[in-house]
Amino acid sequence: MSWVARMVVTIAIILGISTPTAAQEPRPEEPAGESLQVFLMTMGPGASVYERYGHNAIWIRDAVTGSDLVYNYGTFDFAAPGFVMNFVKGRPRYWLGVSDLDWTLRQYTHAQRDVAVQELNLPAADRAELARWLAHNALPENRVYTYDYFLDNCSTRVRDALDHVLHGALQAATAGREAEGNFRFHTQRSLTNDVLMYTGIMLGQGPRTDRPIDRWEEMFLPAKVQERVRELNVSGPGGTMVPLVASERILLEFGVYHVESAPPAWGWKFQVVGLLVAMLIATGLMRGGMQVIGRVTATLWLVVAGIGGVVLLFLWLGTDHVFSASNRNILLMSPLAPFVVPLLWRRAGRGPSRLGALAAAGMILSVTVGALLALAPSLGGQWNLQVMQLATLPGIAACLVALAVSSRPAGALPPPP
Repeated sequence: MSWVARMVVTIAIILGISTPTAAQEPRPEEPAGESLQVFLMTMGPGASVYERYGHNAIWIRDAVTGSDLVYNYGTFDFAAPGFVMNFVKGRPRYWLGVSDLDWTLRQYTHAQRDVAVQELNLPAADRAELARWLAHNALPENRVYTYDYFLDNCSTRVRDALDHVLHGALQAATAGREAEGNFRFHTQRSLTNDVLMYTGIMLGQGPRTDRPIDRWEEMFLPAKVQERVRELNVSGPGGTMVPLVASERILLEFGVYHVESAPPAWGWKFQVVGLLVAMLIATGLMRGGMQVIGRVTATLWLVVAGIGGVVLLFLWLGTDHVFSASNRNILLMSPLAPFVVPLLWRRAGRGPSRLGALAAAGMILSVTVGALLALAPSLGGQWNLQVMQLATLPGIAACLVALAVSSRPAGALPPPP
């Protein structure tokens, strides 16, 4: 090799110039999101009241890293500082939690709750954007939010994340379209497993729960997100419309818990209970041991009604529970009730006290007005017929018995033993 050839080779080595046979075309980078799969997870209801509505999450699988991350907007901690007080005030703090798929499935296996998944037919760029969006929102400085059980909950956050990468298609397909039922309808059908909890929540819900909602708002329920996603078609390759859901499968199936398709027809049961309590209260006008039983029953009812009325007033005026505001049930469960109690135990001949008599008259009036509004919900704006059926007769009976007992002349009614 001549000195010229040796010099050329040396310079080529120094400059890193390859020979044509060794040259390789630059390898194009894999499009962002190509290795990702996106699944909507829908969990069935559970036993606890906060599990009755079901749950959902977004599962991101990365074939390159082997990760299976579940993004869950329903994370909270009862033991966290201030959680209970914030919950009472209507400002509970929830956050976006991230967990491994295996851990998530173990939790739902332990709770015996069903889990279904839908793989979403999203373009690679949108899959990458959803993964970025969720990872960003899971950062400590971004993950916490103020929870609202109808307007901003774990399910509406999943809905909004999906709508973000669907470029508004989910909202466009559902906003303005009539929902299956309003917030009260879905609450009632979800709580049929617990009569006491059902009754308490029906007492606490005001007229905003009864306003009409559309399918977009109805997705506060995870099952409705699952349904709407299943129905949605999106633009696919070449502009053709394709189903958003590429496939569906069940990961866990126990069949232990379920939600009814419609609210229970419990009106007659509430009416019977109210009538029986009122009849028991009426025995307070009898002589002997029965009058004591009647007055004790009336006392208990008035105490419960009074506490209920104070709680309803607090929820309305002292908290951010907007769906408890302007609650007409405060007419049926009156804060005046405790002021009637002393009349039941006032000695014969003394007559009713002015305060007690005014409280009894005011409560009779308020319960009557509340009952009339319940019979004509278009006037009151609130569907609370079941509460009226339960509370009207006992409330009026307790006040009438209290007025009658306290008005008897001396010697007409022996004091209780």
